[in-house]
Amino acid sequence: MSTASHDASSLDEPSTVSQPEQAPPGAGPGTGTTVGEDGTRSVTVVADGDAAARAAYLAQVMADIDAEVARRRASGDLPAGLERQLDELFLEFSPMSARGTDRLREQLAVVDAGAFVDIAVPVASRKAVGSALKRLIRSAISWYVGFIVHQIVKFGWSVSRLFHLVVEEVEDLSDRVDALGAPDLPEGVHVASAPGTSWWADDAAAALSGVVGRVLVADCGDGSLVGRLVHDGVDAYGLDPSEHALEEALAEGLDVREGTVLEHLGVVGGEGLAGVVLDGSIQWLRPNDRLRLVDLVADRLAVGGVLVLHSAAPEGWERSVGPVVADLAPGRPVHAETWAHLLESRDLVVQTVKHSAPAAVLERLPADQPGAAVVNAAVDAVEALASVAGDYIVVAVRQS
Repeated sequence: MSTASHDASSLDEPSTVSQPEQAPPGAGPGTGTTVGEDGTRSVTVVADGDAAARAAYLAQVMADIDAEVARRRASGDLPAGLERQLDELFLEFSPMSARGTDRLREQLAVVDAGAFVDIAVPVASRKAVGSALKRLIRSAISWYVGFIVHQIVKFGWSVSRLFHLVVEEVEDLSDRVDALGAPDLPEGVHVASAPGTSWWADDAAAALSGVVGRVLVADCGDGSLVGRLVHDGVDAYGLDPSEHALEEALAEGLDVREGTVLEHLGVVGGEGLAGVVLDGSIQWLRPNDRLRLVDLVADRLAVGGVLVLHSAAPEGWERSVGPVVADLAPGRPVHAETWAHLLESRDLVVQTVKHSAPAAVLERLPADQPGAAVVNAAVDAVEALASVAGDYIVVAVRQS
């Protein structure tokens, strides 16, 4: 490698840094040129397919560079502060390649480097008068500059220390959040929904009858409930996280779109909705997302707006959604009483809580029949299992 002499301490003459010697024209990716101390050049060619040879060649080039830098540092060609200045420039202008909290550490290195102020002003010059004049000026003001710089450096290191404490706290919080995190559901997993044909569709339509304004049907599935509300004269539109689930609704020309209810409500204006229907994914929301959903609904509903919330009962939820969703879901459904408590704490007055009809009662054998006790016990067990798979709706109205 050949590098031109560079004097970073000269204040009266421009300085230059030469570029590394270029490889001969037409040289391939594995070709390079090195320059010895006597000025002789050597060209090394490495075949593209030989990975081990390329790695060895790269190691040799780096070793040559290190040796050249060491030689020039010893000879005085590289001023003492040049390498530190180059490191600072690299830290300041290089792109952030780290991820997460590592980016904080990367930027913190820039802060640490900038916290030090060097008062050793260079005085070297190619002119004798210039060097003597610089030494005179440095000696004359060094006591004053040193006093100011001492305070600046003290403040800089105090700020740097504060940033270190902040970064450590952020890293600790990040580790705690990661430990509490739950895996996302696999892409494409969706619980099929046809709310317009469900047992609670009549109650939802009755609750929303006559409302004036837009009505959101979240997790609308095939759009059957949206279509029914539109047929009844309600200005309804649908939302579903699965694009595939919306195909039927789109084919019917309904106003439906892909998205999650939290994201969508986040961009809706305050009091911008006359009604909201919640179903589907609200059953497996994380606890903090559940609270955020209630806050958003309470803010987005206009005064007098109606909320219809449908959810599976916790006892039978796993059976209704299947093993994948039940195992990987970040949250679990809550009881109707819990939703009522959350809604009423946000000025949403609960008007109706209705559970699905219980399973049909099975007939028992008369007690005097042979084996009646065993058969009736089995019937009781079957009814208990069947009654677990219930669901409910909660209807609430915003009063103020």
